[in-house]
Amino acid sequence: MGLDRRAFITFILGSVAGFGITPIQWKLMDDIAIWTQNWSWIPRIPKRSFEYVKTASKLDPGGCGMRVLKVGGRPVTVAGDPDHPLSRGGISALAASEVNLLYSPARIKGPMKKAAVGFESVSWAEAEAMLVEKLVKAKGRTAFVSGDETGTSGEVFSAFMEKTGGAYFPMPCEAQAAAGAWKALGGEGRVGYDIENSDYVLLLGADALDSWGTAVRNAKAFSETHPAGARATAKYVYAGPVRTSTAVVCDAWVPAAPGTSGTMALGVAYHLMADGAAAKGVKGFGSFKRTVASGFTPDAVERRTGVGPDVLAGIARDLRKAKKPLVIVGSEFEEGAGVDALKAGLAVNLLLNRLNRPGGIQAVAEAPRVLSAKVRGSRDFASFMADVGQGRAKAPEVLLVHEANPAYTLPHAETLERIPFKVSFSSFMDETAKSADLILPAPLTLERFDDVYTPYGAGRAVYSVNKPVIKPVCDAKSTPDFILGVAGKMKMDMGFSSFEAVIQAKAEALGADTRSLAQGKAWTMERTVAQNSLNVARAAGVSAARADAGYSLALAPVVKRNIGSAKMAIPPLSVATIMNNELGKDGFYVKLNKKTARKYGLRQGDHVKLAGPKGECKAMVHIHEGVMTGVVAAPLGFGHTAWDSFSKGKGDNVYKLLAAASGGLNAGSRVNIAKT
Repeated sequence: MGLDRRAFITFILGSVAGFGITPIQWKLMDDIAIWTQNWSWIPRIPKRSFEYVKTASKLDPGGCGMRVLKVGGRPVTVAGDPDHPLSRGGISALAASEVNLLYSPARIKGPMKKAAVGFESVSWAEAEAMLVEKLVKAKGRTAFVSGDETGTSGEVFSAFMEKTGGAYFPMPCEAQAAAGAWKALGGEGRVGYDIENSDYVLLLGADALDSWGTAVRNAKAFSETHPAGARATAKYVYAGPVRTSTAVVCDAWVPAAPGTSGTMALGVAYHLMADGAAAKGVKGFGSFKRTVASGFTPDAVERRTGVGPDVLAGIARDLRKAKKPLVIVGSEFEEGAGVDALKAGLAVNLLLNRLNRPGGIQAVAEAPRVLSAKVRGSRDFASFMADVGQGRAKAPEVLLVHEANPAYTLPHAETLERIPFKVSFSSFMDETAKSADLILPAPLTLERFDDVYTPYGAGRAVYSVNKPVIKPVCDAKSTPDFILGVAGKMKMDMGFSSFEAVIQAKAEALGADTRSLAQGKAWTMERTVAQNSLNVARAAGVSAARADAGYSLALAPVVKRNIGSAKMAIPPLSVATIMNNELGKDGFYVKLNKKTARKYGLRQGDHVKLAGPKGECKAMVHIHEGVMTGVVAAPLGFGHTAWDSFSKGKGDNVYKLLAAASGGLNAGSRVNIAKT
């Protein structure tokens, strides 16, 4: 019988269908796949162990808790620690960069000294001998400045300076100004803010959800009281010259002139006292009331701040109605709002009887010192350098700089050149390291023993201990350990031979569980400090902001964590988050509203020069209605002349326009603006 065309097609289709049903060919394909994967020349992916290690950020001023993922013994990424009592799983842009910076090619590889051209490598022994020689010759004309706001390292440095006859300074910061304000009022302990339990939070200048205090913790508290799609359980009001990222999400933004947060606080106090509020259990209330009644009338406050009497009266009324109100006065740009402004803010809380109560201000216990030292001279480094620059104080012979970059942030940075011998403990070639005579790179957070005690703004005592997560990637040495070694060479008894021993003593003095601390768990204490000597009369010392003659525009510096901090340049991973209206190929942008821009004949994208009494910088114009009239908003963090390719040469440095003020930098600086 012949096979016709139809039968042939039927046969072929049946064969294909049968081949698809049988498992034989699929088994053969599986065997081939296994066989080809076993060829000897195919590389094997190594199996590596992985673990999570808990620690706390030192780059983030709020001390974010972190979970560091280690693969094969090396940190590879970082995430927030949900068990940390402050950050509770949140993480900031600075903390998120802790691992990334470990492997940066821009890190300083080892100790170096200045050469005829650039720097040349030296051993740690040579560097130590060089520094000892300089300190001996200086005969006490030495200074040490540190930007570590939360660690016990400051005790090591201040004790060392006392023994050498020198002076120790912290860099200008909000915590320093707050400590001065609380002490001036007769307070004991340190000031904290129980923001989690407040139902009305008035933020006067404090950019609390981005750059002020424990920002990650504050943002957590805000989000919990403002659930999506549900009614808010607390009201947040922000007053300041710029509609910052904090002001954008708050329930209300009150435009107020730069540097007037203290005046606005006393304006609120005026209305509170007119409505019968009185500070109970503290001294000097009568004097305080008389001073405010005469010097901070609604009209006077409006002239200084731009805030109308009805607005202030409404705020005071809301504060009186709230069950747990809280007033936070702070810097608009993290460098310290000034002692007087912070005293005024504390006074408003005392008028509301919000001391050591849930949702109010808290007197948090100071950590016991384990190295005793008396701090000599002024504790305000910015003012000290201003005095040196103007001949009112002698420049030190030796300056040591730890976790700070004064050559970039201080308004009198050029004064550093008068100091004959400078030592930088920077891990990166920042502006200060670039001008130093000796560079002694310190390990980064994950490479060293360190600790974090109660970041400024925290409403309770919190203590974390960091152990090395990895050995130093570069030839770096812990700064406190190095100083202890130098002290030993100079025959000084510091009481400790290592910083690890200092931290152990600190933990024991606190009564903390050292085993839990070693596992990365934070120690907390709810107890507050009773107050017996508070005097509210000392809180009415805010004066009108000094007007720089001939300068017509108020300057509002702005800090954003993704652009860095006073001691840290732009984190590499954050470069992509900088917006086109913040930084362009031709420079960075300053912001003015339409009315202000029209007054000065400016349009979007114009190139301009800002000039103040202390310096000038170049920028471009971005028209933005989130800036009050008569104000130019300028971001801090650009204009680096050193660091790395992610930061160097981007925009200009606004710190050049700021002047030194008591307890920080001047938030009321003024400038002129002109098209270029």
